[in-house]
Amino acid sequence: MRLKNKIALLCGVGRGMGKAVAMLYAQEGATVVLNARTTTHLEKTASEIKTHGGIVHIMPGDISSKHKADQLVNEVATKIGPVDTLYSAAGGNFDPGKKTPDINSEFWDQTIQNTLNSYFNVTQSIRPIMKENGGGSIVAIAASFNVRQAGNAAYSAAKTGIIGLSGNLAQEFHSDNIRVNTILAGLFRGRIPSNSVEPAEVTLHRTGYPQDIAYAALFLASDESGWITGQSLAVDGGVDIGARDLWKHES
Repeated sequence: MRLKNKIALLCGVGRGMGKAVAMLYAQEGATVVLNARTTTHLEKTASEIKTHGGIVHIMPGDISSKHKADQLVNEVATKIGPVDTLYSAAGGNFDPGKKTPDINSEFWDQTIQNTLNSYFNVTQSIRPIMKENGGGSIVAIAASFNVRQAGNAAYSAAKTGIIGLSGNLAQEFHSDNIRVNTILAGLFRGRIPSNSVEPAEVTLHRTGYPQDIAYAALFLASDESGWITGQSLAVDGGVDIGARDLWKHES
């Protein structure tokens, strides 16, 4: 098992990519802690993980608040143990139909706060814990270039900010043996398996599946990527290199 005896804190866990990552981390031996603002889908994901013998805890909370991010990290460290891997995917507001004139200050602030502020807050909270534990891995979820362009101005700004912040953190956290890497997610319309997480069909000619992100996140969390930091990995089926159109396999 690639994450045996490790503790992974997953923030911003949704019904797709986050769920797949949580399930795969648990399959690979990690104790997983699930965080999001609401508990409904977290409970369902936790139930599925437990059914397959995984160890999982739910700790809901809004990490766009620095105080609540500190509370979350300290609670995990106190009740479960020091975090080895932080998976950060909080955010949202991907809305291709929303053009710049439609973006008011409330939408803009909400997008930046939920995405970029949440990531900043939880990384600041987790750093001393990981440092004391001898290091760790931070895996951030941003978006591929074409997804950022297709979203909207607020979404693009927030996700681009994740990439820039990750690069800076990778440099600053290097002395603490903390790796910081970013996954640039493409479009995903495939459904997550209802049982164990296995690789999707091995072909570039399909839509994206949540497990595509999950296996990339597994590699970056594992010791196999122990000499990799400050990198951005596009998981998008070749869209950003111009091999296909963003919406080609989407319905």
